[in-house]
Amino acid sequence: MKIDRMELLGVVVNDLDEAVERYTRLFGLEFHIFTPGESYPLADAIPINDAAAQIPAGGRIAMDTSGMFELIELPDEQPGFRNIHYRVDDIEAAKAHFIAEGMTVVRDLYAGPIREVIFDGNSFGGIRVCLMQYDGPSFAEVATSGPVPV
Repeated sequence: MKIDRMELLGVVVNDLDEAVERYTRLFGLEFHIFTPGESYPLADAIPINDAAAQIPAGGRIAMDTSGMFELIELPDEQPGFRNIHYRVDDIEAAKAHFIAEGMTVVRDLYAGPIREVIFDGNSFGGIRVCLMQYDGPSFAEVATSGPVPV
């Protein structure tokens, strides 16, 4: 198992449009807005077993094209860090390694062409760890190569 790099910091925001505007001004980033399950298909490899607030049907996320931030719109949740994404070269080996270290899988899914395994935040200081495996030079490029973001 090899972690290639940290990809995205997931941040809960209450108003996605306002947050995209602020992050764009602060960091000079360009964002694409997605509606999971509509902008790209979601397919769970295991059922959801996640105590963290879920993105509601029709909910939106924004990813910047540099691969630094994922903004997650959860209007009723406290804003702040939610997750850290790491790119791995062998997701099954990485998943087994993290499980052997006592971390709990809460979701194992495909988001379009991206395989993602999410671990419970209680296993890692309150921050969910998300492992991702995909083909392509960057998460942003792969995520935006599918259907046009909404």
